[in-house]
Parts: sequence; C-alpha cells; structure tokens
Amino acid sequence: MTEAVHDDPRAHMGLPLSHGKLAVWLFLVTEIMFFTALIGTYVILRNGTPALYGANQENYRWPTPHAVHLKEWIGAVNTFVLILSSLTVVLAHYAAHHGRFKQAAQYILGTLALGAIFLGIKAYEYNSKIQHDILPGHVGEVLPGMNAERTRDFNPVGMQYFNKVRDQLDAIIKAHDITAENLEQQKPELKDCYELRQKMDPSKEGPYTRPLSPASVGEEVNQILHHVEEHGGEDLRLTPAIPFGNLWASCYFAMTGFHALHVFGGLVVFVIILLIAFVKGLGPQHTSMLELTGLYWHFVDIVWIFLFPLLYLV
Repeated sequence: MTEAVHDDPRAHMGLPLSHGKLAVWLFLVTEIMFFTALIGTYVILRNGTPALYGANQENYRWPTPHAVHLKEWIGAVNTFVLILSSLTVVLAHYAAHHGRFKQAAQYILGTLALGAIFLGIKAYEYNSKIQHDILPGHVGEVLPGMNAERTRDFNPVGMQYFNKVRDQLDAIIKAHDITAENLEQQKPELKDCYELRQKMDPSKEGPYTRPLSPASVGEEVNQILHHVEEHGGEDLRLTPAIPFGNLWASCYFAMTGFHALHVFGGLVVFVIILLIAFVKGLGPQHTSMLELTGLYWHFVDIVWIFLFPLLYLV
C-alpha cells in the first residue's frame, strides 16, 4: 500500500513544473519587478509634473511625441515586428514538439531577423535623438511666458543651454562662411541663425542692447527648427527648448535602452540555438529550451506593448 502511494505521481510534493521552467518563471518575476519600477516611475513623474507654468498653457505640459521627434508609425511598425516575432517563436516550439526540427530552426532564424529589425529601427530612432540633441542634460527647459519662480529655478540650466546654442551657431556660421556681406544670399534658416547669433551678444555700437535671455533663445531656436521641418532646408545641429525635455529624455533612454538590452540578450540565445542546429542539429532534447526561450521572448514583447502607448500615443 505504501509503495503504491509513492508510485502515484499525484502523491509527490512540489510544483508540476520542470526545474528549468520554474527557474525561468522566477527570473521573469524579477524582470517584471524591474520594468514595473521603471514604468511606474515614468507614470508618476509624468502625472505628477505640474502642467501650468505660464500664460500659454499648451507650451508647458509634458512633451508630446511630436515635440521630441517620436513618430507614431515607426513605433507601430516596431510593435508589429515584435508581435510577429512572438508568433514565429511559438511556431518554432510547435514544429519542434512535432519533430520538425529543421522547420523549427527556420522559424528561429525568422525570429532572429525580426528582432534584429526591431533593434535597427530603435537605432534609427536613437540617431534621430542624437541629431536633434534631445539627450538628458542637453535640452533647454525654459521658454518665454513661464512664471518667475520656474525661470529662476532653471537659471543655471538656462545659461548652459545659452552657451551650448551659441557654440552651435558659431559652428553653423563658420561651416557655411556666413558674413554680413553675403547674408542676403544665404538660405532663410541660415540667415535666421546668423541674426540670432548677433542678438545673443550685447550691442557694441549705438545704444546698449541687452542680449537675449535663454528663454528667448529657446523660442527662436524652436522657430528655426520648425521652419526647417515644415519647409525643408539645411540640417541644423541646434538643440531645441522643450519644457521637461531633460526629464523625458532620461525616462525614454532608461526604459527603451533596458528593453533593447533585453531584446539583444534574446537574440544572443537565438544565435546559440542556430549554432546548435547548424553544428549538431536540433533534437527532442532541445524542445524544452525552445519553450523556455519563447517564454522570455514573450515577456520582452509584453514590455514593449506597455512602452509603445506610453511613449508614442499619449
């Protein structure tokens, strides 16, 4: 009777999971806590940031996707790519479960390609942020019309922004050899850059003219960049002024950067699986590995489904 009890699987203690699957689920629990902290912090910062700092209420809210050069359709494409990659990794496990290991390797290769496409698109977006200098600690924080308290609090940041834009304008003027004599022959945006640079210094002739404030510099830079975006022209390396832009950039690069690292980690595992398939060939002993890798990949996909609407749509 005692032996019968010991032989009955239902009488054994423990979870009905393999050791590998239990380990992966425990690992994913820690990852869920990690990304919950990142996303939760972003939501708190965004909803807890005062929206009104001046007469023009629309200019002093949390940055819109357009203000920080995020394109919704690019984020949507990346979302579709990741969802499709989740499908291919499921098909890989299904094929392996039914003994079609060559087909499983082909699906893994497709998943690897889709993950690489995702990282390529993300690299394109990062390059856009670098080109527009929307990076933590680089963005101007003040614009005309903000209340005196905020302007005073951000005065050190404003002066750093003032000096950065002055150096950028000097580089543009030097690169295009712009002078007062050939100013009328220059493109409108280059002419605006030259005139803005002159207004940033106190007048040396005639009555004293005060140089522009950092807030006014930010407003004029935004107007120049908006004109270039709307009508085309020179690709100007000017840093925009975006209220809360530095905070947004810090959150954006933290969340998407860690997510991209997790995608890259998944791609490394897919490469290892393909090497096994190429050298030895996949077999029944690899079915569990494909299932566990798929669990991790689905988690990466779910995290992006949270990040996409938070960053691109609202």
